[in-house]
Amino acid sequence: MADLHQLLAIGAAAVVGLGIAWTLALLVTGRPGGRAFEAFQALVVATLVIGAVSGLVRLVGGAAPREGLHLLYGALAVATIPVARSFAGQGSERARTLALLAALVVLAFLVYRLFATG
Repeated sequence: MADLHQLLAIGAAAVVGLGIAWTLALLVTGRPGGRAFEAFQALVVATLVIGAVSGLVRLVGGAAPREGLHLLYGALAVATIPVARSFAGQGSERARTLALLAALVVLAFLVYRLFATG
């Protein structure tokens, strides 16, 4: 389970980095993300949720993280994109893209902290 949790953590870092690059490209070009971008956001959240579940399985099995803050950072990471999407609401396409960029930057920090506290 530890290997799966580590693999999901690396995958989360990769999709967050890709998400930042994609969001910046959308802002520069002024193009909407469309369905593919929405599906990508769901992939990011799914990766984080599956990673969190694998971490909880490890926790129940007796493998606690080095720091208790790891649990808080994990919960915040899972919630970041859904919260940003709810705040962006029915705003303009640019406002929604900016909100998502901000969420992904925060998410990058949280993923970094997850690695540091794991």
